[in-house]
Amino acid sequence: MPIFTLPRKVIYQRDIYKDVGGILGRYLSGKVLVVVDPNVLSIHGDKIKEMLKGVEYTVWSEVSPEPSVNDVLNAYDKVRGDYSSILAIGGGSTIDFAKSLAYLLSVPGGDLRSLNPFEPINPRMTLIAMPTTSGTGSDASFGVVLTDDGRKLAMGNYDLVPMIIVLDPSFTPTQSSIIRATGLDALVHAFESLTANTATPLTDALAEKAIKMIIGNLGSAMTNDEVAKDSMHLAATMAGMAFSNSGTAMAHALGHAFGATFHVTHGTSVALFLPHAIRFNSADALARSKYEEVSRALGFGDDVDHLIKGLLEFYRKVGQPIKVSELGIKRDDYYSRLDEMVRKAMEDSELSFNPVIPGEDDLSSIFEGAY
Repeated sequence: MPIFTLPRKVIYQRDIYKDVGGILGRYLSGKVLVVVDPNVLSIHGDKIKEMLKGVEYTVWSEVSPEPSVNDVLNAYDKVRGDYSSILAIGGGSTIDFAKSLAYLLSVPGGDLRSLNPFEPINPRMTLIAMPTTSGTGSDASFGVVLTDDGRKLAMGNYDLVPMIIVLDPSFTPTQSSIIRATGLDALVHAFESLTANTATPLTDALAEKAIKMIIGNLGSAMTNDEVAKDSMHLAATMAGMAFSNSGTAMAHALGHAFGATFHVTHGTSVALFLPHAIRFNSADALARSKYEEVSRALGFGDDVDHLIKGLLEFYRKVGQPIKVSELGIKRDDYYSRLDEMVRKAMEDSELSFNPVIPGEDDLSSIFEGAY
């Protein structure tokens, strides 16, 4: 039975932080726990103070780029109390951290490691997400990613979908490399949601629109064009709404394995493998028809070959590598880790959402072709 879960409210406008106190007054009337990325706090601290003027709040900013279960447990021990709301300000890691705290504060004694999508949590506070990057989609999803003893735990719960999203593009980074990597992550979210074996007409509509917005705006956003950055910020959340209700698939499994092995940025990794996933998945008739429809909508042409050609030209335009060799990874080093990457990808739960389930030989062939 398909389930489609969305945040209750999305507030979207550049510099809307100035009006958040009034718009969300009733949600901020009690004590608020603010979970904020330390870099965001250092850059936008004055904005955050203005936004929360008159609000009683506690700040937790000890959030690393890859927070662990123990990091969350440590924060819980120090900030536990009664809160009317949790406000997460930052990228996906910060929002996932806040979701984890919301779980522990709502389920005393709960085990983060065993968190599952359908456990009834009934959060005791309103979860508000204010993403400061345009890519992860965590603000619109039920997912949580934490590390634990050196491994990544991907989990989540439908009760942890933020109730409110605040999209203020004035908080997003200005570095073109970050804008590119996060924007490409959102693009892969949308493409993989579109052809996931759990996709629905609702997720398709969001994914298709997000793809058009990202292809049309990422290049200009990298020059800090405000209109383009505004569109990218909204598109990333739309892609998050889509994949949270359908799934990501092969490109993510391959990208996870490759990125973890060679320490390559997530967005760069998954984007590199997207054209290969499209080629492989086009063996499925429904996936192929969706790719063809998107290709026509983007003006690339009528078939999958045109879509891949247009996508690679787009990559060149924004500076995304199209081959592993362009990342400075030596051929011998890459091929010596091939079996390891295949094993990691085969163990990745994202593969279960792929429209065509690959075998080890399929993944090995794709890894070889990507070099």
